[in-house]
Amino acid sequence: MNGPCPASMESFHYPIIESARCFATTVTVTTGIDEPTTFQWDRLTVSTALAFCLLVPALSVGVVLAELIDQFHISSVIAALHGSTFGVGLLACGVFGVRLIDWIGRRLTVALAATMILTGVTCFVLGPAWPITLAGTAVSGTGSALLVMTLPGVVSDHHGEHRAQAFAAVNAAPAVAGVVFSLVIGTVLGAGWSWRPAYLMLTAALGVLFFTVARRVQAPTGVRQGTFSLRHFRDRAVLVPWLHIVHAVMTEFTIGVWSVTYLRDVGGASAGSAPVLSAVFPICMFASRLRATSIIRRLGAATTSVAFAMAGLGAAVMCFAPSLGLKVAGLAVVGTFGGLLYPMAVDRFYQRAQHTMDSVSLGAYAAMGNGVAVTIGPLVLGVLADTVHLRWAILVISALAFLGTLSQWPRRAFTHR
Repeated sequence: MNGPCPASMESFHYPIIESARCFATTVTVTTGIDEPTTFQWDRLTVSTALAFCLLVPALSVGVVLAELIDQFHISSVIAALHGSTFGVGLLACGVFGVRLIDWIGRRLTVALAATMILTGVTCFVLGPAWPITLAGTAVSGTGSALLVMTLPGVVSDHHGEHRAQAFAAVNAAPAVAGVVFSLVIGTVLGAGWSWRPAYLMLTAALGVLFFTVARRVQAPTGVRQGTFSLRHFRDRAVLVPWLHIVHAVMTEFTIGVWSVTYLRDVGGASAGSAPVLSAVFPICMFASRLRATSIIRRLGAATTSVAFAMAGLGAAVMCFAPSLGLKVAGLAVVGTFGGLLYPMAVDRFYQRAQHTMDSVSLGAYAAMGNGVAVTIGPLVLGVLADTVHLRWAILVISALAFLGTLSQWPRRAFTHR
């Protein structure tokens, strides 16, 4: 198996958790640093976990999206742009990131990415006008994309055959940090205070921790063959599963960006309780990815189709349910089943396209698929929210899920009965 992405769905045996999106860019390369004989929390591993935690403030714009709309009196489209900048960064890094990593090395790339995140979040928090906050998310989004492209290869090279345990461990940190982040911001808003000091202090604390721990750490150096090219998009074996990645991410990521605003403006939750209630989405996604092995074993080839169907049902419940509690339950359903979509799409992409290019290039292509979806998804929902109201706009998730249910249903599902 070349990297942590399995060669087939049957070998999908390791825990997949909240930051499984990063698995797409993991590569197996030669390295000059010895691999540990067993998994251990050494300084490099702790540094990697803290670096992943920096993604939390960079990508938690949705927690305060409603506050931005109220403060700057901006449209839902402009608000959605704040959540789409990560996608633009992924697109840029998908095209140029491989060359940057080859040029300056992994250690400097991670340091650059962390600095960009801290700088961008500072601009976002302190910005007195929406163009400045948007510019801040563009900087932090690009830094996040660089981390997503770089860190999985570091973990894979350092831990070797123990990479499955390592990914489960280092990705658990940002999953927990994300929930804590939402709870803290929700508590601050519920108390009637500004979210900005708490947001900035949490980000600064993560930054200080990361640079303190990582300042003397040396990352393994990878060696790659060949040059990166976009010509593989002309190959159907690459294009079709790549489009499945775009579809999967649009279905599960979009609702995560808008969940806090939806629960507040449509569900009637208070400004303080909406972020707390929305934490059910990453919690359920985290839990489902931990249980992915048993779910896939039970549902077999129909797993992707069933996951799409249930995610669409959850979005419909959010739209039509009469109470806030039922809307939160619908969000939990989307998180539970939508959380399975991306890892399975990546698995299929690696399985079908691995013979066409090296694994570093595969990671870049997967990052571009993420970028397209993360850019378009929140924007589409924002446009629909301004057009038909946010309550009905959420049904775009159900529409995407319905298409996924039909397109991903196994053709031989009823064979051998």
